[in-house]
Amino acid sequence: MSSKAKLFLSLLFLMFSHLMFAQEEKEEVLEEEIPFDAVIQSEMGGKRMKFYGNTRFNFNQAYFSNWISGGESSLTFLYGLDYNFNYSDRNGFVWDSNLLFSLGTTYISGSKFLKKADDRFEIGSLVGKQINQYWSYSGLLNIKTQLLPGYRFYNENDVEMREKVSQFLSPMILQAGLGWYYKKNNDFRINLSPVTGRAIVVSKKYTENLDQGAKYFGVDAQKRSKLFFGALISGFYKREIMKNIIWENNFSIYINYLEKIQNVDFDWNSNIRFKVNSKVSGNFIIHLLYDDDLLSDLQVRELLGLGINIDL
Repeated sequence: MSSKAKLFLSLLFLMFSHLMFAQEEKEEVLEEEIPFDAVIQSEMGGKRMKFYGNTRFNFNQAYFSNWISGGESSLTFLYGLDYNFNYSDRNGFVWDSNLLFSLGTTYISGSKFLKKADDRFEIGSLVGKQINQYWSYSGLLNIKTQLLPGYRFYNENDVEMREKVSQFLSPMILQAGLGWYYKKNNDFRINLSPVTGRAIVVSKKYTENLDQGAKYFGVDAQKRSKLFFGALISGFYKREIMKNIIWENNFSIYINYLEKIQNVDFDWNSNIRFKVNSKVSGNFIIHLLYDDDLLSDLQVRELLGLGINIDL
C-alpha cells in the first residue's frame, strides 16, 4: 500500500472513531433511555416502514472567448439519487436497504467526445435480528458497478481517439457478509462483518486477449472473476455541522485474509450539502478509494456544483 493510502486510511480510522464516541456521548445526554420492548411500535400492528432520500441535479459551467491567458469552455451536468428503505417489526426483525445512483457528463470545447464526470450504481441490503436496542445480528449484501461504458482517451496522428475499457457489470463488485449491526438512528450506523466473501466479476472479452501476467481489474487472463475472503467494516454518518450545511459520509474498509493482508482496501465518500433555499443547494464531494486489485494507488474524485436538490 502506498504511503498516501496509509495516511488517508489512518485519518479515516481516527475520524470515525472520534465521531462514533462523540455521537454516543451526545445522545446519551440528550435522550432518555427507552425500554427495548418499546423500541418498535407503530400503527401497523407493530411494524415500522420508512422510505426517504434525496435527488439532486447539479451543473458546472465555464466559458472563454478570446481570453488571452487561455482556457477551455466546458459544461458539466450531474444527476444523482440516494434513497433508503427501512423496515422493522416488534419481533426484532430489521431490514435496511439503500440505492445509490450518480451519473454525470462533461463537454469540453474542442473535444469530439463527451466525457464522464461520474458513474456509480450501488445497491446495499442488510437484514438483521435485534440483540438489544441498538445492536443486531446481521447479514449484508452489496453490489457496485457502473452504468455506461468507460473509455481510455488518446491522440493518434493528432486525431482524438478512444478505446472502451469497461462497461455495465464489468467490473462488478459483490460483497456478502455476516456479523453485527449497530444503529443508533438514521444518521449513524455501522456494520461489522468479520466473515465476508467478495468477488470482482468482469466480462471475459476483456480478459481473453491479455498479455502474459497481465490482469484486468485484478482478474487473471481467461477468467471472469476473482474471489476473496475477509472482513468488512461499513457505515454511514450524517451531521449538520452548521445551519443549512449537512455533512454525509459513506465508508467501507475491507481486509483480505487470504492474500496481501497488509493492503487494506477502503472507500470513503464524503458529501457536504449546503442549502441556498428549500430547493437550490450546492454539493462538495470528495471520494477517496484504495483497492489494490483495481489500482495500486490512491484514487481521488472531487466534485463541486450548484443545483437543485429534492428531499423525500
